[in-house]
Order: sequence, then structure tokens, then C-alpha cells
Amino acid sequence: MKHTPRLFSCIRCHSQATICSHCDRGNIYCSTACSREARAQSCRSAEKRYQHTPGGKMKHALRQRRYIARLSKKVTDHSSSSPAHDDLLRSVKNKAKEAVVSHDDFHKRCFFCKKPVSSWMRLGFLRHHESLSTRDLPYLRPP
Repeated sequence: MKHTPRLFSCIRCHSQATICSHCDRGNIYCSTACSREARAQSCRSAEKRYQHTPGGKMKHALRQRRYIARLSKKVTDHSSSSPAHDDLLRSVKNKAKEAVVSHDDFHKRCFFCKKPVSSWMRLGFLRHHESLSTRDLPYLRPP
């Protein structure tokens, strides 16, 4: 039996993605590239907030002092050889590949494992476990 896939919108790029119940782990990003970019953006934002705190300002000032000290040291380097002016690269003609992807085929496969899925879509998460109440747990009963 095919499980119904979940249709969701990536919170970073806002593209629609279909994910089968086997791959679904509460995903909110359409790909690893989107999740990595969102993580990097989150880290940059946290670093920026940290630099506005007193501790962050002190460490930033110390790092700048070290950088300026390194710049003031004289370093002798060897100049590189000059490039030849008469060298030409061969031009290569690239042919564009025609990708024919119909809208129906796109939503009939899992965005992650590319396996075919049912045409019925769900918009919410699956509930795999029912929550236990306190009366079901013997060690939490009052004495």
C-alpha cells in the first residue's frame, strides 16, 4: 500500500515539494542545499547579534588589533611571471539539454528519494505515536 505523500512549501525558497512518508522526518526545506544555506544564514545572524554584545565587541576589537599588527610587518614576496598575451583558449559550443518535466510527473515522485508516490496529498504531518496520559504510566501515579 502506498502511503500518502506530504505536499509542503520550502520555508527558504518557497518552492513546492512532495515527500513520501518514508522520507518524511518533519522536513521544512526542499533540499540539503536549502537547509545548509538557511543554517549558514542563521549562523551569520547569530554572529552579528553577538558582535553587538559587550563581550563580542571586546573580542572583535582584539581581533582587529591583531590583524593590524600583522599588516604592519613587512613581507617580501616574489612576483609571479607575467602571463603570455598570445595564448587563446579553444571555444566550446555547448548544446542546451531539453528537459521536459510535466507538472503531473513532478508531484508523483518523492522530492528526496525520487520514488513514485500516490496522487493523494496530505498537508499535515503523520502521527506515528499517540501521546500517553499519566494514568497509563504506572510510575507517575500518586502514592
